[in-house]
Amino acid sequence: MTRLREALAAPLVDYRVPICATLMIVALASTFALGSQSASSFATYVLALHVFLGAARWRGLFLDWGVLGIAALLVYIPLTSLWSTPWDGRGAFSQSTRALLVFAFVVSFAECMQVDWFRCRATLAIAMVAALAAVAALWVFLTEPPEDERLNGLGQIDTHVKAGMVYAMAGLCGVAWLRGAWGSARPLVVWAVVAAVVVLATAVGLTGSRTAMACGAFALVCLLLSHRVARPSGFLGVAAGLAFGFAAVLLALYFVVPGGEEFVLPRGSSFRPDIWAQFLGRIAAEGPWFGLGVLTDDTTTALVPNVAMHPHNLYVAVMHQGGAFGLALMLAVVATTLRTLLQHYAQADAKLGLAVWALALPGYLLDGHELVDKIGWTWLLFWLPVAIGIALRCGKALDDAARFGAGTFNDVAFDAETR
Repeated sequence: MTRLREALAAPLVDYRVPICATLMIVALASTFALGSQSASSFATYVLALHVFLGAARWRGLFLDWGVLGIAALLVYIPLTSLWSTPWDGRGAFSQSTRALLVFAFVVSFAECMQVDWFRCRATLAIAMVAALAAVAALWVFLTEPPEDERLNGLGQIDTHVKAGMVYAMAGLCGVAWLRGAWGSARPLVVWAVVAAVVVLATAVGLTGSRTAMACGAFALVCLLLSHRVARPSGFLGVAAGLAFGFAAVLLALYFVVPGGEEFVLPRGSSFRPDIWAQFLGRIAAEGPWFGLGVLTDDTTTALVPNVAMHPHNLYVAVMHQGGAFGLALMLAVVATTLRTLLQHYAQADAKLGLAVWALALPGYLLDGHELVDKIGWTWLLFWLPVAIGIALRCGKALDDAARFGAGTFNDVAFDAETR
């Protein structure tokens, strides 16, 4: 019986990382095609089961304060279900499941990053999958032009902002891969990725999302800048200066240049200041410290006839769910991850993580409402950089991933992988 159990377990040990990598890519790819979040989540349930059954290989992560902070955030948000109105036991269970799925994704991605071949392929896979989805979205856009003349994504990436932000993130992955592979990869592969980046940039522009275009441009500059500036302090200084200058230009266009208002915000403010004021007032009155609970309805009809389905600001949404305490936990995770990325600034993975957050963190000021959710755009824009931070900071605790699940795969060098 023991021998049989060992024989059945051997493939799961030897191919641990390939299994996790395959499940993650399948799950992420499905979000571009499947409209049902539950359908896309099927692969993540299998991934979570696989990750937690192998907990002995990564349990050393809990010796790291940063991982404990992530765990605290992922425990606290579902916990707010207890004071949500109305109480919903099924909803509380669903929130707990979502938190477990997020944690499994973060651990799995961090674990896989200890293996060379995964680091070679991950950014390439994300860029190419998103580019194929963008081609399909462009085809729909051209053959069935929408009334507002703005491109929508397909599947769960079905709004202008989501599509713009996710396509911009995938474009960053493509540029990061080209930065490492140029001169060593096959020309055909290189030009295929160049074409993918062009398609993704085109799709971002056609979404008409000023948030995605502005944040995407800033993130691209940060990515390229990180490969030119040697010291993290220098990078932070230049990036901060660029952000300030960029904001000053936009404000000048909006308030000074004739016609600049329509160029910067062609659809106006979309009632966002009024929406934020309504939510912040409700939070201050009903739950400033611990929020109103993750299951409490976050729509507002205060702007009749316009109904805001959510706060359109991830930070306000987290405050609505978990109050100042929840926002503090989230910002602690952000600060810890940023500190890790800067400490490992010399590594290409850290540069990519910084670039993704240069896109996402400002973008979330204008949209987003679910920090802890089933697989979706927040996994790519928020939780993936968190996973990169864990991989960089906790390599010793993830040594098993470099020994098990690597096998002959780990012997493939970057240049050989891309030839």
